[in-house]
Amino acid sequence: MKIKRYKHLKAFTLIELIIVVMIISLVGFLVFSEAVKQTKKPEKLEPLTLPSILKKTFGSNQEIEFFCVDDCTKCYVAKGDEITPYEGTINFGKNLEVFVVDEDNRLAQVEEFGRIKDHKLCLRYKLYSNGSSEQMILSNDSGVYYLPTYFGEPVEVEDKEEAKELWIKSKYDLRDSGSYY
Repeated sequence: MKIKRYKHLKAFTLIELIIVVMIISLVGFLVFSEAVKQTKKPEKLEPLTLPSILKKTFGSNQEIEFFCVDDCTKCYVAKGDEITPYEGTINFGKNLEVFVVDEDNRLAQVEEFGRIKDHKLCLRYKLYSNGSSEQMILSNDSGVYYLPTYFGEPVEVEDKEEAKELWIKSKYDLRDSGSYY
């Protein structure tokens, strides 16, 4: 039996195969990474995430006002004269109530935030251009939340009295801060 030998075989070299595999891998990576970005769930806007998401979404170098209507199911953002609907997911829970601590250190519920186009506002939250925000206590069926001002992080507390104590403590801490200079 005679074996035929081919002198010039037509085939890909190892380097050509490696280059083709790298190109296919790169294209696959770009396509799949874009798909992962698009399927990433947006963060849910809740009492504990309200300041951080607003700062992340709209930046802290401009003054914005966030307000909600229709039992806090529809929210809007006001920047200057421009009002735009908030596009993210909103979950402030049921029966949202807003409280502040008055000058006599008493807990006072905010009954009226105002109206816009005949809709009663259930929440109004201001984020200032220096990065600080309005101070408030939020209460819903899920819990009670203290939202501090001056760059503090929101915390979930046991009850409104604990939130009131945190409010009063931060007020006196700020008052005494000048004594160190």
